[in-house]
Amino acid sequence: MAAEGDLGPTVLSPIEAQRVVSVLDETLEKLAFLDSITPDVLAHRDELSALVGDEISRVILEQRALERRYEELIATRSTLKGLANKSKYKEIQLEIQNLSHALRESTKNLCRSLKDNPNIGENLLKIQKEREQLQDLLGKTVRELRDSGTFQTLVTQVQEEKAAQDRLAEIVRREKETTAAVKQLEADLQREKREHEQEMKEREQRIRTLKEELQRKKLKSSVDGRCARMEASAKTNAKLRAFTMEEEKLQETVDELRRRKDTEAMVHERTRDFLKKKQQQLSADSIEWQEKYQVHLDEKEEELKQLTAAREGDLETLNALQERFDREVAEAAAREAEAARQRELEAMKKEEEQRQRVAATLLQRGLMIGFKEKQAAIAAAGKGKKGKKGKGKKGKKK
Repeated sequence: MAAEGDLGPTVLSPIEAQRVVSVLDETLEKLAFLDSITPDVLAHRDELSALVGDEISRVILEQRALERRYEELIATRSTLKGLANKSKYKEIQLEIQNLSHALRESTKNLCRSLKDNPNIGENLLKIQKEREQLQDLLGKTVRELRDSGTFQTLVTQVQEEKAAQDRLAEIVRREKETTAAVKQLEADLQREKREHEQEMKEREQRIRTLKEELQRKKLKSSVDGRCARMEASAKTNAKLRAFTMEEEKLQETVDELRRRKDTEAMVHERTRDFLKKKQQQLSADSIEWQEKYQVHLDEKEEELKQLTAAREGDLETLNALQERFDREVAEAAAREAEAARQRELEAMKKEEEQRQRVAATLLQRGLMIGFKEKQAAIAAAGKGKKGKKGKGKKGKKK
């Protein structure tokens, strides 16, 4: 026989193969005999289940009732918030802890009952199924031994079963590790709960301290607020009186300004009427003085022409006298006569110059008087128009 660890299939000699076939045939006959004497599991399954199901059913019902009560308490606890429900919260928390302990005990009892009272019908079915699988495997092995002298089918099945057992062992190992981790987590959870309870106690103590301090501050702030309100009310009343007095003064000022405004409006109206009349009068005077100016100007121009003509006549006379004087000087050749003539000539010149100066002065005075009268009329008319425009603008601004 080849070693079990070889890679190729093990080939038996015909004698060895026949010996193995004989043993396997005998085993198959015994398995067939066991199959023939085993009762009908399907026919007796209800009877077998009734024998062990009452106790398990009772435990399951109790556990379901505990689970429903646990869920109700969890839901109720989630609705209790605030310090007013603190006592009720503690009562429900204690009841939840008791129910949790009762649920663990119920689960242990259920597991114990299931272990002590297995499902006989299912177990018998499992045994029958495994026996049939074994008979089929042994039958295949016998046929393989008879045909080729090998038992590779049996070796393959054994290897698969060993691999399944190895996987099961790995699952069991992981389950143990998971269970240990769960226990560690439960221990950590219990430690966290204790720390949480200690922290909650410290916080509750802190809350009580803060509440007392809050009450003191509320009392102090209430007293301070009352005093502040009284002080603010007194200040407000004082400011209100001051503002009332100020308002009365301002109202008097407004009334006075209104009176002044009315007076100014009345004065403005009368002044405008006066200036309007004055402007009309000045316009009429301007036209009249313009006409007078033109008349005086014409008269003075005529007088100027006459004086100019007289001056020219005097110049001609003067020239004639000068010629006569010259003749007399030439004829008489006497200094005395010439001096007399010269004195006469000088006297005539002075008289002519005096007459020209008088004529020029009269002409200038006439022209200046006409010009000043015209300028005064124009200036008076312009001032009247400007006064009217200025008063009109001030009235619009008001």
